[in-house]
Amino acid sequence: MVIPKLTVSNYPEMLRKLSTGTFFVTLACLFLLRALIGDVDSLLRALDVITRPVSLFEAVRIPFGPFLFAFLVAVLTESIKLHDKISNLLKIRLEFDIRYILMPMALLSSSPLKPLQLDKLSIERRRLMDEVFYKYASSSSSKQVIDGHAITQALTSWSWYWLCAESIVILILTVAALVYANQTIWGLILLGIVLLLTLLMRIFRLECSKYAGTQVRQIVNDPERQMVIAETFDAL
Repeated sequence: MVIPKLTVSNYPEMLRKLSTGTFFVTLACLFLLRALIGDVDSLLRALDVITRPVSLFEAVRIPFGPFLFAFLVAVLTESIKLHDKISNLLKIRLEFDIRYILMPMALLSSSPLKPLQLDKLSIERRRLMDEVFYKYASSSSSKQVIDGHAITQALTSWSWYWLCAESIVILILTVAALVYANQTIWGLILLGIVLLLTLLMRIFRLECSKYAGTQVRQIVNDPERQMVIAETFDAL
């Protein structure tokens, strides 16, 4: 099994890291459910007899049933980009992009935005991010005009942030199953893990904001880029 790098430098690598992390979180939850809930154990046991255990590493083999379910969950979360769905639902990137990228870029490149322009930021966010940020901070080496290390740091922090978010979704679903099966104590234990992951998300978000600030300053540090960016914001 190929394990993705902990440090990611582009979006595909981040998706691979998320799906792998989600696979192992789901696998752990399935083993817990199987140990505590008879119906889950019966279902997975029926799948186990279909094929031999799957080898993840040289010394690690897991039954086919848990592997199949965890694999399907990982494929599903990557195909629908679960982290994007979470972000859209909670407006995570919307708020972050405006607060830590677009507003600072407008201030550093020209002048504070007028109230009417501020109102347009959320509507024009995606276009503005493409024109004034991703145009210069792309993870593609052929398009980078700022330090690639800053981009890697930002992507890596975001990958950990979204991995915590996707794990929380899996854990909450597991908690619901445990409570339904009257396994309240284990449900409370998993809720404690959810709270810990929520705290970690806060820490990774602070890291993301720090690296976003670094990227913004590097982008507007060039007078020619600064002028183009200023014109884009002035046109709002």
